[in-house]
Amino acid sequence: METTTCAAVKLTPTATGDIAVRCTKRPDHVTAGDPVHEARVGVFPVRWTNAE
Repeated sequence: METTTCAAVKLTPTATGDIAVRCTKRPDHVTAGDPVHEARVGVFPVRWTNAE
């Protein structure tokens, strides 16, 4: 089965505790020169790089 989104996951703090969010970009975005992962918690964007 082919993965259609990046596998990067980040723990993000919320008012009710930390939740794991997964990057919604395509799987090869980092090797294509776009190092910033991106996800959403509700309407709020979450962005991070592998260095964080």
